[in-house]
Amino acid sequence: MDAGTPAQAVADITAARTAADLFAGAPAEATAARRARRTYRRLVALVHPDVAVGHGVAPDVAQRATARLNDLYEQWRLGAPARTAGPAAPHVVGRHDTYRLRDRLHRADLISTYATDDPLVRVMLSRTENRGTDRLRAAARALATAGAAAFAPTPVDGGTTADRAWVAARLPDGLHTLREVRTAFPGGLDGRDWAWMARRVLLALDLAGEPAALDVDTVLVHPARHGVVLTGWGATSSDAGLAALFDALLDDRPDAARQRAWVRASASLDAGRRRTEYDLLLRHLYGARRYRPFALPGAA
Repeated sequence: MDAGTPAQAVADITAARTAADLFAGAPAEATAARRARRTYRRLVALVHPDVAVGHGVAPDVAQRATARLNDLYEQWRLGAPARTAGPAAPHVVGRHDTYRLRDRLHRADLISTYATDDPLVRVMLSRTENRGTDRLRAAARALATAGAAAFAPTPVDGGTTADRAWVAARLPDGLHTLREVRTAFPGGLDGRDWAWMARRVLLALDLAGEPAALDVDTVLVHPARHGVVLTGWGATSSDAGLAALFDALLDDRPDAARQRAWVRASASLDAGRRRTEYDLLLRHLYGARRYRPFALPGAA
């Protein structure tokens, strides 16, 4: 196939009913595999929105063609049963890949977050034209500059679709949401276990200089590494969410009550001062900091 222009490439992809209409031969044959790769690369270079729009192809048409091409090539490569063209699943097309939007995981005031086919990649889509995703990028940059990039997902792609900015971001493996933590400990956490999680949340907010939506689904922890990742960047306030986390995760002992009282009393403090005050409270309650191993019951 020799589709020489973006418009012709779009037409050929749209007309294809099965992968065999674009890619000949069997994937197990080396010659066919090389030929299919060349065809795919040529077509994707032509229909990618960054190229096709400059040649008069409408952005939404280019996006649908790119998604359809990726789908057909994957069918051919895996030897999957042929499927006829149908309505495209919701998706965004970036410079590096096409991301299908699966379950909506979270909705903040500026950003909605979606799962993708890759369990470690999420798409954050601005809910308004104000580019809420800029806050995610700003937080990631600030944390990286401070040597604390691990507190946020790593942006790997991005773009604009239907006048809404979006970012695809990758998470490290081995994370669990605080919802999972709460389920594993229905009676609540020992205040010393919650302390390392809460302290890292406060540290991330301080270093990022950006607010984040904080709840049991947007704060993730790596139990063995004592790691914390915030995914709710793109919000206007963190205060109410932080207090709700203290309520949800702590047990009912007196030291937990002291922590809950503190988080509400400290709401007017800036992030840096709040972190300092929390460290003072922890020293008063528990003495010098000591490492406490932490694991989720039943987790691998």
